Amino acid sequence: MALSYEFQEFYHTWMTKAVEYGTEELRDCFDKFFTLFVVYNRLYAEVTFTLVRKRRIPRIERDINNPGTMRRIFPDRMAATQYLQQYLRSIDIINHLESDNATVNAINTICNLLENQQFYIKLDAFTGARQRPEDERLLRNLQSTNRGFRASAILDLVYSIRCNMFHGHKGFQEVQIELLQPVITILERLIKLIFQKLSNEQD
Repeated sequence: MALSYEFQEFYHTWMTKAVEYGTEELRDCFDKFFTLFVVYNRLYAEVTFTLVRKRRIPRIERDINNPGTMRRIFPDRMAATQYLQQYLRSIDIINHLESDNATVNAINTICNLLENQQFYIKLDAFTGARQRPEDERLLRNLQSTNRGFRASAILDLVYSIRCNMFHGHKGFQEVQIELLQPVITILERLIKLIFQKLSNEQD
């Protein structure tokens, strides 16, 4: 099913809005990331709906808070990570990202930041406490020779930073520019890949 006119207008309007922000100032980095994530969120939601229509994922998800019960929920983290990886395919994600020098440099920058413990990505959702073992696992996967691990880690990275920002665990400090600049580069590249595939989608 081709993307609707409304969906395409939404995409182009918000991407145009994102272009208006630079990445040199802290507030612009935050605004650009938030704006891009609005688009990204809409895209991975559409990916999830597409997979449901194709019966490649279940429509009803288990309620993790009440084992044994079932209810219809939108599995946001799974949609942004597992379902997106399933839809795009690991090989295509990696080929698309690693064919662009700016994106390769962005991924390497993030690996260096994690390796030097300049930033903590995997934070406790409620307390914001650092979880160094989780960051080390993320780093290993980002540097893995396995494309599936690398693709999964990149999607997890983007979503985790979104959670840190939306849940108030990421401080509004100049140092955040160092992390947000490369993440924005990756996010923009992912958005273009998803939109291109959805635009070519045929049920």
